[in-house]
Parts: sequence; structure tokens; C-alpha cells
Amino acid sequence: MENYYDVLGVSPDSTQSTIKSAFRKKAKKYHPDLAASEAIGKAEELAADNRTANSPEEKKTNSVASVRESAMRLILEAYRILSDAEKRRNYDRLLRKQKKEEGGFNYREFLKARTKDPESQAKLIVYDLLHNLEDEALVIYERSKSFPDFRLERYLDRGDAMDAEYCLAEEYEKRGRLLKAYSIYKKLILMEKEKAWFRYYFDVVTLRFRTLLLQKMPGRIDEEDYLDRLDEVVALDIGQRDSAQFLRKKAEVLIRRKQYQEARLALQEAERRMPRLPGLSAVRHRLEEFGF
Repeated sequence: MENYYDVLGVSPDSTQSTIKSAFRKKAKKYHPDLAASEAIGKAEELAADNRTANSPEEKKTNSVASVRESAMRLILEAYRILSDAEKRRNYDRLLRKQKKEEGGFNYREFLKARTKDPESQAKLIVYDLLHNLEDEALVIYERSKSFPDFRLERYLDRGDAMDAEYCLAEEYEKRGRLLKAYSIYKKLILMEKEKAWFRYYFDVVTLRFRTLLLQKMPGRIDEEDYLDRLDEVVALDIGQRDSAQFLRKKAEVLIRRKQYQEARLALQEAERRMPRLPGLSAVRHRLEEFGF
């Protein structure tokens, strides 16, 4: 598998702006149009020297153009993957998987045998996630909670731990275990605010979290519990727009529960944070219908 970071000449933790800048420099160097210009120049030189059409010099010129075109295709593919947050994250996982497999022995069996070692179990969770063994990873993750204060970041590099937790949250979400997914997403957001790891991918993390809260959890968990979760995420202070959306949802739930005064307070706070947020006027009109 090609290392696209090496192709562009950037480090794996590079920002999107760094990747874009590196791509432009590489593209300028290898763009086929430049190769075509060089080929035309060479052809003119050959004609002036009365050389044959199939001379070694012309073959060399064509070869240079072909190499440039191949290089440009590779550069474009590297940029296509690394400039897309979702594709880049999946690629990073495959790259780590490839590096782990270079050891040449059955790493998974080695880790599985060390059932009483929390560090080995933490590494086994990551290994299974990287090898599409999500069900097994969840089983080990659940079982490992029997270790005192088991946290992946205690036994793994902080970034690897956060990436693994995000994958676990996704799997819990797919299986309808929404509160499990919620608690992991919340933990990751707190960790990211403390010290950034996801960087370019954090917008995707918060989008998943927002979708979970606003679209998937309503009606699928206890309503009192849901209102508590909304209060928690407002306190997380992910951003003014996100907080306003959570407050708007809280107001909608409270109106349905006929808790109109509390709904009014939630609406006012949402309006203070993001006055032009879509949907606020509809909530306001509903409250006015009930005299609030």
C-alpha cells in the first residue's frame, strides 16, 4: 500500500492546509502540461538536428512525460484521500494495520492468551478494530471493565486510545446501544478539548455526536434521561451553534411535556447563543399558542 503522506512529503499529523500546500507544490512540479512543454521543446531540438523520429533522445522525452503522468496520478490520489476527513481516517487505520502486520507472528493469539493483563487486552481491542473484528472488540472491551479503572489511554498511546474509543462508539451506535455510544463520544470531546488529537477529524466526531443527540436518541431512551443528556452537552460547550441546537431540542421536549416556563427559558438561552438558528421561530410560535 502506498504511503500517501510520503507521496506528498508531509507528516501523518499534518493539517489540511499543510496537505493542500504540499499537493500544490508537487502538482506544479509534476503536472503533465509541464511534461508536454518539455516534450515539444525536445521535439523541436530533434528536428533542428535532423534526427530520426524514433531516436533514443525522443524515447527518453516520451519516457519523462510518462513518468510525470504516473507521478501526477499518484499525487492526485494521495490528495483525494488525505483531503477528505473520512477517507483519511480510514486510510490511517489501514496504514497502522499494515505496520502492525509487519511483525511476522500471530500477534492476536499472543494478546488473547494474556487475559489477565489489561495492557494486552487494550492492545487486542485495537487490533480487532483494525481487522474488522468489531464484535470481538466490543466483547473484550466490555470484559476488560472488570479490571480496576480500565481506560484505554492508560495502556495505549493517547491518540490510538482516542481513535479506538471513537470506533467503539460507532459500533455501539450501530447496535442501538445509544447511551454507551453517547458516553464515549462525550469522553472523547472532553479529551479533545483538553488536548487536540483528532484535529482535522474533530468536525466529523462532533457531527456524529450531534446526530446521535438530535436524531437518534429522541424517543429511544427515557425522556427524563434524555433531558439530562441535553443539559450535559450544553455544558460541554462544543460551540455556540451546537449548544443552541441542543437548547432548541430541549425546548421542544419540554413543550411536549407541558413544561412551558422551562421551555421558554431554554428557548431564550438558544436565542442568546444563536439568534438566527433555523427552527427557533417555530418553537417560539408554539409557546405563544400556549400563552408563553
